Amino acid sequence: MFRIRRVDSARPLFKNRYADEWVGLLVLGALILFAGALTEAGLLKKWLTPEKKIHFVLPESGVAGLAIGNDIEIMGVHAGEIRNLDLNQEGHMYAEGEIEPQFIPFIRQDSSAVIRHRFVVAGASYIELSRGAGQPLDWGYAVLNATVEPNPADVITKTVIDLRGLLLPAMNNVQQMTKQLNDMLTDMHSGKGTVGGLLYKDTVLQHANQVLENLNDTIAKLKPVENQLNIVMKNANGTVENVRATTASLRKDMPQVHQTLSHVNDATAQLPTLLTQAEASANSLRKLMDQIRGLWILGGSGSAKSSSQRLPAQAVKP
Repeated sequence: MFRIRRVDSARPLFKNRYADEWVGLLVLGALILFAGALTEAGLLKKWLTPEKKIHFVLPESGVAGLAIGNDIEIMGVHAGEIRNLDLNQEGHMYAEGEIEPQFIPFIRQDSSAVIRHRFVVAGASYIELSRGAGQPLDWGYAVLNATVEPNPADVITKTVIDLRGLLLPAMNNVQQMTKQLNDMLTDMHSGKGTVGGLLYKDTVLQHANQVLENLNDTIAKLKPVENQLNIVMKNANGTVENVRATTASLRKDMPQVHQTLSHVNDATAQLPTLLTQAEASANSLRKLMDQIRGLWILGGSGSAKSSSQRLPAQAVKP
């Protein structure tokens, strides 16, 4: 019947000679936007410089409000985030975090991890890492023990409890001391005890007055003795002064005494020689007298007498 004749030379609805270039620019712009989005989200940085994982063993008292996404800081600078919180088979809780590579050299085995609140007692929790100086961590599986910073409110509460525990016994002691003081005052008013007797009994006061009078009499009797002691002390002082003067004179005369003693020693040293000379002179004089007696002019026989058989005096020894 009727046939539709197709014509191959159909015209395009839109014709542009730069269509391929525009499509390429559109794809390139999409790629640039995609790369910018990845960079803004931090994914590109993670792919190029992967972060290191670190595990924190949390205290048994609890996590102190720590949650996934909380910050990890070192020296006050953001260094990473908490990525996971889990409970191991032993019943201990631990947190898994990621640390940026530039902060890895500052985290070592002696670094401490403290869980703090952003505003001391309120705000989000975060982990504060201290700069270490010991051996580096094994970043294949790095582990640090975390502690919780004491809450100031808990510290104040504990301080109040401790003060209460100290003040209650002190108050009890004060009450007991007050009761004892009241009992003492009551006994004193009733005349009991030494103080009560002094205050409220005339006999005790009279006895005390008598003792004071006797003491005054004794003091009056001691006054003459005191005068005599003063005289004796004056005489003793005079004697001491005389002794001092005598000692001073002796001290002045000591050089002359030493000189006299030296002269006496010298004279004593010459005595043996003088005695020997005197003895020799006496012997010579005795011989001369014997010769004179033997002269015929004086009536002597002219012949010398026979020598005596007696020993001379110097030959006699004890």
